[in-house]
Amino acid sequence: MYNKLTALLFFGSVLATTVEALPEDWQQEMIIESDRAELDRKTGMVVYEGDVVLKQGTLTIESDRLTLILDGKALKQAIAEGQPARYQQQVSSDKPITRATAKRIDFYADRKEIAFKGDAALRQENNLFSGELIRYDIEQETVSASGAETSGSGTGGADDNQRIQVIIQPQPNTDVQP
Repeated sequence: MYNKLTALLFFGSVLATTVEALPEDWQQEMIIESDRAELDRKTGMVVYEGDVVLKQGTLTIESDRLTLILDGKALKQAIAEGQPARYQQQVSSDKPITRATAKRIDFYADRKEIAFKGDAALRQENNLFSGELIRYDIEQETVSASGAETSGSGTGGADDNQRIQVIIQPQPNTDVQP
């Protein structure tokens, strides 16, 4: 049985710098807690396993396994896997926290994009996007979702694609007179 492992990463500020989140986030240390960790300097990979929690400012990622792929000291990609993996971050001070869950979360540092794969759901304010694949462009604050191909008859019918779901809440009516 392993003890909790807490690692302060020297490249911690790289993730938040590329993520255009709250200015305070990138100035804070990155803390990763897990049951196990393995670093391979030759390949530039760091793998954390067992109740992994990554925190940096408003950013929190929780997963069963977290793989960081480095290019020198710079973060190239982060992969969080879980049942489900969870993400949350406040991307600007005037917006509430964005939350998402998926079986796999891929953060691409160079594209400033996050891909949520497998039973994915992303909530911004009270709006919900769900599908098999959701792409979130952090810088542009855009979301795209798609369903997955299934093993249907191949005839192009309803069984061949899993549909996405978007729930958009109505804006509060501020014109109501008392």
